[in-house]
Amino acid sequence: MFRLSLLGATLTMVSVAAALGLVYYSMIESELRRVEQSNIDEIAELQNLYDEGGLARVRAAKAAGIVPQGLSPESDEFKQLYDRGGITAVERAVTVRGASYEALYFLQARRQSQVLIRGNILGQGDLLASEAIAQDEINSRGFSKIQFLYSDPNSDSEDFIDRRARGIVGNLKLGEDNVAAIIVGRDVEAISRTGDRIRSTLVPALLLAAILGLISSWFVSRSFAARVEAFNRLATDVRAGNLDRRAPRNYSEDEMDLLAEHLNSMLDHIDRLMQAMRYAGDSIAHDLRSPLTRLRTRLESAAVELGDTPEADILFSAAEDASELLTTFDGVLRIARLEAGERRELLQPTDPKPLLDDLAELYEPACEDAGLQFSADIAKGTDILADRGLLSQAVSNLVENAIKYTPKGGRIHLELRKTRNGRVTISVTDDGPGIPSIDRERVKERFVRLDKSRTLPGSGLGMALVDAVADLHRAEFTLEDGFDDRGTLGLKASLVLPRRRPGLGADEGKAKSSGKV
Repeated sequence: MFRLSLLGATLTMVSVAAALGLVYYSMIESELRRVEQSNIDEIAELQNLYDEGGLARVRAAKAAGIVPQGLSPESDEFKQLYDRGGITAVERAVTVRGASYEALYFLQARRQSQVLIRGNILGQGDLLASEAIAQDEINSRGFSKIQFLYSDPNSDSEDFIDRRARGIVGNLKLGEDNVAAIIVGRDVEAISRTGDRIRSTLVPALLLAAILGLISSWFVSRSFAARVEAFNRLATDVRAGNLDRRAPRNYSEDEMDLLAEHLNSMLDHIDRLMQAMRYAGDSIAHDLRSPLTRLRTRLESAAVELGDTPEADILFSAAEDASELLTTFDGVLRIARLEAGERRELLQPTDPKPLLDDLAELYEPACEDAGLQFSADIAKGTDILADRGLLSQAVSNLVENAIKYTPKGGRIHLELRKTRNGRVTISVTDDGPGIPSIDRERVKERFVRLDKSRTLPGSGLGMALVDAVADLHRAEFTLEDGFDDRGTLGLKASLVLPRRRPGLGADEGKAKSSGKV
């Protein structure tokens, strides 16, 4: 859920940054572009004024007879007259327009042996120095954009010192000749201050957006995680066999509420199917177990009456077959009940050491009779939540399988140990033929027997029963390679039981599993 909160905060920061960027562009960049366009238009207007003023001066001189009527535009006399008239017109415009300080002007030109300088940003020193402008920019062939500082000499306020401005610098031209350097600018201090404030606000705004985004996302993800956790608990309890559990609803008709509704409908249907299956299983158990028991009894009675005859041996064999049918039938029903979680409420805090000590004492003589070496390593101080009867039956199945399939001279080892993470492992290891890794999951299914074991007695339910007991205890049932001293795979069958939480007993576990989600 933390990743969801972090994603929400990141999206909030990106949104705030995008919004501030849009504000900055619309308020600052677009306004600065408007100012620059105004400067370009002003330069073009002054160039036109220069052209018109110069032509008017030439016409007046010709009308007065000062110059010949056939004066060539390329002659020096024509250029002097044109230049003097144009500069005078531009000088007048710069003087008049610059008086209001709405725009900033700097004009520098030569008139014969004199240098003409006009404008409202002259000789202040805090401008880009006029000499530097003249040297660096005036000789350029076109107009260039510049940024500079200036001060209003007519104001005593400190607010009019070192004000930022943007301008256009270039040359007024007569044909291909540069005749005057000119700067036209606009005051952008107010726009720049607004931009400064937006930029200085960006980082605090992003930090605030991140904090608010994390807080809001945390609350949303916490609420979502709580509802998901409720579904997880529901799934765990249903898997444990508590089919009476249902998902909580708030009847908001949102997606989670609709999911809860569909889950509850599905669980209702599963509950009805399970009840029907249990009823069918109970009926089968009631209808078939009694006839099989009576059949076995009659066969045994008939065999006893016949005495020591071949017919009696046949009847005793039939009675044994009926006993195997009852054993198989009981095993199938027991596995079904275990998989349904019917005995989970019987789990109690248990120390498995005494139980395993008893099993070791019980099976050690059986191993000696089978020509096998038996050893046990049972640790102390272990405590698990288990059903003693089922756990004993599961370990007994593993030991009996090891005795059945391990050849004479082999060894069997029973071990109980506690891992570092608090889990308890009960394992039975042998050096028999083992089980290939490809078949180790398949042998946990009902009635599965490998080809090499079909000549031995059994129904193929032993491993399935152990797996059902492990599932009931929320344990892991693993099959690994065992001892390989004899050049065989060997087999190590382990039950890895979960760590028992302190203070959680059967009554508490039952109450917890039957409460509301």
